[in-house]
Amino acid sequence: MALLAGAADRARAAGPGIALVSGEAGLGKSALLHRFRDRLRSEGWLVAVGHNADAEGAPPAWAWAEALRTVAAAVPPGPGAAAAVAPLLSDADEPSRAAGDTAAGRFRMHRAVWQWLAEAARERPVCVVLDDLHWADGETLALLAGAAEPPAGTPLLVVGAFRPDEVPGGLADTLALLARRSPTRVVLPGLPEAAVAEVVRALAGPEADPATVAALAERTGGNPFYVRESARLLGSEGALVALSDVPEGVRDVLRRRLGRLPDAVVSVLRLAAVAGRECGVEVLVGAADAGEDAVLDALEAGLVAGLLVEPGPGRVRFAHALVRDTLLADLSRLRAARMHGRIGQSLERLAPDDVSGLAHHFVRAASSATAAKAVDYCVRAADLADRRFAHDTAAALLVEALACFERTPVPPGAAGDRDGERVELLGRLVRAQVRAGAVMAARETRGRAIECAVGTGRESLLISAFTAWTEPSPWQTRPYGAVDRPVVALLERLLMRPGLEPAVRCRLLGAYAAELSDARIPRVRAAAREAVALAEGLGDPELRAAALVTLLRELDPDLEGPERAGLGRELERLGAAHELPAHRWFGLFTRATAAAAAGDAAGARRLLGEAAEFSRSYRMPEASAVSDCVTATLAHVEGRPAQAERLYARAAEAMARQGSPHAQGYLSVAVATLRASEGQLARTLPAAREAYERYGPAVGDLLAVALAEAGEAEEARAVLERCGPLRPDYFFRVFGTFRAMTLVALGERRGAPELYAELLPYRDAPPPAAGFTLATRPVAHTLGELAGLLGRESEAAAHLEAAARITARWRDPA
Repeated sequence: MALLAGAADRARAAGPGIALVSGEAGLGKSALLHRFRDRLRSEGWLVAVGHNADAEGAPPAWAWAEALRTVAAAVPPGPGAAAAVAPLLSDADEPSRAAGDTAAGRFRMHRAVWQWLAEAARERPVCVVLDDLHWADGETLALLAGAAEPPAGTPLLVVGAFRPDEVPGGLADTLALLARRSPTRVVLPGLPEAAVAEVVRALAGPEADPATVAALAERTGGNPFYVRESARLLGSEGALVALSDVPEGVRDVLRRRLGRLPDAVVSVLRLAAVAGRECGVEVLVGAADAGEDAVLDALEAGLVAGLLVEPGPGRVRFAHALVRDTLLADLSRLRAARMHGRIGQSLERLAPDDVSGLAHHFVRAASSATAAKAVDYCVRAADLADRRFAHDTAAALLVEALACFERTPVPPGAAGDRDGERVELLGRLVRAQVRAGAVMAARETRGRAIECAVGTGRESLLISAFTAWTEPSPWQTRPYGAVDRPVVALLERLLMRPGLEPAVRCRLLGAYAAELSDARIPRVRAAAREAVALAEGLGDPELRAAALVTLLRELDPDLEGPERAGLGRELERLGAAHELPAHRWFGLFTRATAAAAAGDAAGARRLLGEAAEFSRSYRMPEASAVSDCVTATLAHVEGRPAQAERLYARAAEAMARQGSPHAQGYLSVAVATLRASEGQLARTLPAAREAYERYGPAVGDLLAVALAEAGEAEEARAVLERCGPLRPDYFFRVFGTFRAMTLVALGERRGAPELYAELLPYRDAPPPAAGFTLATRPVAHTLGELAGLLGRESEAAAHLEAAARITARWRDPA
């Protein structure tokens, strides 16, 4: 308590502040927070508490919604914040929000929340307590990550509690961000033996002997909840049972205690466990097989036994999550499904606007009779998640909606467009997944929609499937080196269709270019330029921004820098004027690569810094991952290989969490570029073999150069023969450098003149390559080595001199 009190005093004097409470299940985190809350309230603080739910059907960002409603009751949001925070203050089943950029809407909502809390803190200190962060959804964590946004001096304290042994990836990332703010850390230990003795004698009687107390202290590790439950068992059944007959573990102790209750009581408690950690008594009465009196008797027995508490009138809550977990663990799936169905029907009568809870229960009812209801409530709950910008939650709900849709019975002779409904659901899921950063999952979902549409023979559905993807992505949206020829053929067929609406044609052209992007194919460039022209004629800024992104992907960043710079400025302007943050970021990043191509190292670094800060402010996961790659690349260019390798690994880890198929391959190539700079490419041979097995000849130059440097000349030549022409994509300079190094290491002149000619236009290119996500030595250095191999000594000297100048310009970060 002293540490938390100190954090509160500092926040009151010079906030804002953050405190993090950690401890395993049962150590008393919630009890500590409860006492701390009461203390702050007695000192005049406005304390708002939010609980994260363990997959109980709570709406997204529920912990924040719960806490902010407490704040709103005391200090309503001002006119400037009210509209932005409205989705968090109401669970009402409303129409989906108006179309608009999701990153912009999310940014406005987050900023409004923290501005409102800062305004409330001007009246009296504010403390927001978020319990059970290990169960927090993505949007709860995203809001928490902005905890230091209020200005210095704001008397605001944010307290979070979590189990350190249950930290998922999203929470780990958030804790890493909060660590930069030097939070107060409170780590709860187990009770000492003297305290265990006090608890045991209070609950089991004063006759508990020291040996029994010592044994319980050792078995429980001082965990207060486990100590308490073991002491109750000791009091009711004696030391032999408490210490010998029951296997170690709090759930086993709870099972023993539950076994002493009447079956009718346990049955109602199990129903309550299925309903959630906390639920309304009326819902349980409506869902139970027994009458009202029997339900109330059972709940009272649970209260007397200390298994339940009453958090408010007409509501019961399990004293600890472990009690509920134990009841659920012993419940068959068949019976649990029936209980979910009954709870759903009761909730539908009593709380028809609780779409998240209704979706949760009807999905788990697993009944064909309720499948249609499950689909409807899942879609409506996904709309609520969308309004709160909880796109990962929306995607999960839509996955469940699709599964339930397939279970929905179709009466004989019934009318309806099942295929159209299926494609519409799949399209919703595509958009949610892209907004959540799950690009490859979205691609797979779009593939399902395309397959369904093709099966119907209806081009209207096929167009819907292709145009469902509306969000820009900084990454290629297909596996590297792969082209889905059937998909390309379908798009070409659609684009030949007469009478397409210009907006539809524009989006189809974008999809077509994305399927063939980074190959510098003339017809793809033509498609991208046509999309830009169509969008300009329509006067639709969002469509034009999307078309500009498509075109920019087709322009060589090293050879067409001036045009890219101009388009980047236009994209940045469109993004700023029409609240399109993802496009604005793309414009900033494009300008940075154009500055690099022009030799303006300082300007490129400045723009990259702006882009990185922008992506962090708007919580854009893919753009932030690109910025991580850029940071690693700059460390490489500036001669800090060890730091660069750590940063590349961190960036690849972030990509993998987003479901990118490029993460491992990217890391393999990144490490190879570092080893090339160190003259140690032979060390990459095992990883190069693995990459070759996975991606084939597309990364053959990586394996060939590793083999050549390792002295495996014969195998290197064999791999080189299978490589074929260099792909004119974003890895062109990287793999071109590797191929040249292979030829030089082997003393192989065959193919060297052609490679020299291919690389010559890039003689002034900077070390950063592949969209600033990798670095190589200057192409001028590679040209110098190739010229030397070909006996062109004067050209070699000139190229090597130019390479030294380029290296010096980029090595100095000033």
